[in-house]
Amino acid sequence: MKQVTFLFILITLTIQTQLQTKVDSVMAQMDKMALKNDFSKQLAGLIELKMLQSSYVEEVLKEIKVIRDQLIADQSVEDQEYAKKIGQLNVEIEILEIQTEKLATELQRLNQQIGELNEDISKLIGTQQSQEKQLSTLNSKEEDIRNQYKSEIESLKQRTTNNIKSIDGLNEMIAKLQQAVFAEQNKTTILSQQHTKQYVDDLRNSLGPNHPLTALVAVTTKFDVPTVTRIIQLLENIRDQRIQENSGADEYEAKVTQAYQVTLKEVTEVRERLSADYSRTLVTLKRRNEENALSTKSRNQIQKDLPIAQDLLQQYRNEREIVQSNYNLRSAKRENEVKIITQAYTIVAQQVRV
Repeated sequence: MKQVTFLFILITLTIQTQLQTKVDSVMAQMDKMALKNDFSKQLAGLIELKMLQSSYVEEVLKEIKVIRDQLIADQSVEDQEYAKKIGQLNVEIEILEIQTEKLATELQRLNQQIGELNEDISKLIGTQQSQEKQLSTLNSKEEDIRNQYKSEIESLKQRTTNNIKSIDGLNEMIAKLQQAVFAEQNKTTILSQQHTKQYVDDLRNSLGPNHPLTALVAVTTKFDVPTVTRIIQLLENIRDQRIQENSGADEYEAKVTQAYQVTLKEVTEVRERLSADYSRTLVTLKRRNEENALSTKSRNQIQKDLPIAQDLLQQYRNEREIVQSNYNLRSAKRENEVKIITQAYTIVAQQVRV
């Protein structure tokens, strides 16, 4: 019985010695691995523990394979999640890039459009002011033409009326002087002082105090028949001149009226054309102001939206960079761990053949 027990103990010690030898060999090889880090140290400790707990190296290999397969499966899952996440981010980034580019282009177009509209508006305001000034000048000119025509016609009518009165007075005076001449012709006498004063007063009333004939008669001291006859001739000349003036008054009025109508028509046509241009200027100016208001409103909105879109785009880019960086770090770490596990598996597998 003692011999059996001793044999069992001996066999156990032999197995344990052999196992320890294998463990020491595995640990020694793992310690020489090029890829050494915390993970390799933890893995070495785990393998050592598993090999000491199990006398079958195959069981340890299975556990190592499970760990490696899990790492590979985890990487596959992360690859899929990464591809999905990056795909979503790329779509969002592409949409925002298109949107920001479109907004920036539209902002540039609106700035140019507003600049052109402001230039047009400035020119139109200048044109409007110029046209208003021209219209005001034309209106004043038309009023002056009407007033001048009215004044000239009234003056013509007044001259005609005055000439009629003067002609009547001259005819009456000439008739009286002729009667006096006929009465005194054979006597060759001088007209009385009373008649002289009366004739001077009549001439003053008919011709005016400043007329040359009035002055001539006033300084005449001798009113004999030849002198009075000469005065009658002068009066007849004045009367005939005023009759001629009145006979041409209608023709003159017609000419003045015709010239007035032609001039007024020209001014009216110019004013109508200018008024039409002025109306078009106002309509165009109103339309430009409305376009400018709409463009300015759109620009203001874009100036608010563009920074928001750019900021959001940068956030997505930063997020994509972080996702890529984290993925690369984890993938590199997992790849390194898979390499370490694969090397460890190879090292442990060699013990199966020993």
